[in-house]
Amino acid sequence: MNQTVSQALARKWRPRDFDSLVGQAHVVKALSHALDNQRLHHAYLFTGTRGVGKTTIARILARAVNCEQGIGRTPCGKCQACVEISQGRFVDLLEVDAATNTRVDEMRALLENAMYAPTAGRYKVYVIDEVHMLSTSAFNAMLKTLEEPPGHVLFILATTDPQKIPATVLSRCLQFALRQLPPDQLADHLAHILTEEKIAFEPGALRLLAKAARGSVRDALSLTDQAIAYSAGHVGEETVRTMLGAVDQQVVHQILQALAQGDGKALLELSNALATASAPFGAILDELAAIAYRLSVAHFAGGLDADDPDQAALQNLQGAFGAEDLQLIYQIATHARAELHLAPEESIGFSMALVRMLAFKPGGQGAVARSAPLAPAAVKATVPLNLPTPAAAMPAAVAAAPVVPKAAPPDEFDDSPPWDTADDAPVAQSARGDLPSAANWPQVSQEVPAKGLTRQALVQAELVDASREGDVLQIVLRTAIKAYTEPTMVTRLESVLGQYYESTVRLQMQFGEAQQTAHAVQSETRRQALEGAKQTLQEDPFLKDIQNLMGATVVSGSERTLSNTGPADI
Repeated sequence: MNQTVSQALARKWRPRDFDSLVGQAHVVKALSHALDNQRLHHAYLFTGTRGVGKTTIARILARAVNCEQGIGRTPCGKCQACVEISQGRFVDLLEVDAATNTRVDEMRALLENAMYAPTAGRYKVYVIDEVHMLSTSAFNAMLKTLEEPPGHVLFILATTDPQKIPATVLSRCLQFALRQLPPDQLADHLAHILTEEKIAFEPGALRLLAKAARGSVRDALSLTDQAIAYSAGHVGEETVRTMLGAVDQQVVHQILQALAQGDGKALLELSNALATASAPFGAILDELAAIAYRLSVAHFAGGLDADDPDQAALQNLQGAFGAEDLQLIYQIATHARAELHLAPEESIGFSMALVRMLAFKPGGQGAVARSAPLAPAAVKATVPLNLPTPAAAMPAAVAAAPVVPKAAPPDEFDDSPPWDTADDAPVAQSARGDLPSAANWPQVSQEVPAKGLTRQALVQAELVDASREGDVLQIVLRTAIKAYTEPTMVTRLESVLGQYYESTVRLQMQFGEAQQTAHAVQSETRRQALEGAKQTLQEDPFLKDIQNLMGATVVSGSERTLSNTGPADI
């Protein structure tokens, strides 16, 4: 008894000509003109993500140039060349996987074979897939042939990572960037295929499959095959949603309704229910951001898109949020999505994101009470929410101390002054005509016009003695860093100090423990400011409300002072 195995949709519905190709109109137009006018280039490069048609277009082009009916944009599909190319057994079509043929010897053997005339076709076509995987030696070996190949040879290169291809190769090819297909176009294509296959489906299911494919036709067809098997021949929305682990839109709409009504209790109940059901929190945040975007577009466009499948549900939400609300929801959702892995648990990160959306709602009556601004010594603190929020969209307390990711370490070669205002500057002031003293040396070392290591040597040195002998200023410094006592560094320090004092300077650098340095003074100033800021945070009513509501804590070590006091340039 003969048994047949059904063919995968991705193979069965692979386009055989340009007319059946989905999308990529810009590539089809250019290649069609080249074929109809017999103006073919010797090398083409197709770039794009997986499943967008790179290899498919290469095979269509191979048929178009070898069709027995003549070169043209529409190969007959019936002659021996067209049939054999479709079946993958045409002797003059060589498809090479560069990922497994990376060596220079393999490339040389391939190029030597290119010198011989085609056996059965008009052109010998080389399709090199994932060409970026070739070694540097292999690329070098193919350069000359790629630039001046025999007239009967056509090179078609394909890659998902064009950045790794040498510029010398790129310059010898005509490049075409293939684009990902939008979900609507993919859904229409799936509907056409399932209709032809006489398989029942629901439009909502195809939208889910198209969205999950992320612009790849092959992925969309593979997922559709999976859905057909999963649903026993009926591609239904709920079945596909279960298969993909997709988000129930009704839950997302309920979250937005609770946000619109300022109902913190309902938000937490929804969050707890989702945690119990092991919901895909990242996908829910993606949906919240997507809906915030669609509502924002509707806000400025004057209404929702008539073709929006969720128009009825979103219509009820459209008037519930202002433009600022939607921007805030979008920002918090996208940042929380990116940082979900940083939370102690995904459910906690998700819940805190919802609380922030409600607490920071502009002009609203959120679940968190507003509090007075923090004192000037307040800090920037990272709590488990850990998302930057515009000051305009925050309550007063947060505007004074926004919740931001931990700041990067300061650049040790930053030449900006460490004190922005006179109020922040040390009490001791210096005058260039005076001798430096132990009291004003930390300030003087910051004023000297030095950069890089020379500046570091100054701010990490302590003044031991200073005296003047005639026109020469004698200075003795002590440093705990041995390298700063080297003669070359001493010479550089004498030069910058001489410029500052407009006098000849003779410098002696001693090696030993240094205490009264600019670095030490600034570090102590920052420590005191930070301690005061921590105390202010502990007493802030706004953070107390967050802690009481969700059991949140300030992440230890995340506090930052608002002023620039401290060794910001050290």
